[in-house]
Amino acid sequence: MKTLVLCASMLLLSGAAYSVQAACSAEEAQQKALAFSQVVQEMAQKDPQKYAQVMQQLQPELLQLQQKQDLDALCTFYDKAMDELK
Repeated sequence: MKTLVLCASMLLLSGAAYSVQAACSAEEAQQKALAFSQVVQEMAQKDPQKYAQVMQQLQPELLQLQQKQDLDALCTFYDKAMDELK
């Protein structure tokens, strides 16, 4: 599942460059995606069961937002998700 999250983050980063005039810039979305990835990796190591449970809840929303390439929504998602993971 870690691999899926990392791949999804990379898809976001590659698609983020195409969005124009978003309140959340592509660079900011990239930074949030990387921070999210680090938090997820730490959780996976510390508490694999909680990691699996949380990612099962977050994964569908993350994939949907990445497909839409809505940077504002992605930034909001990453902020919310990191708060939940901490």
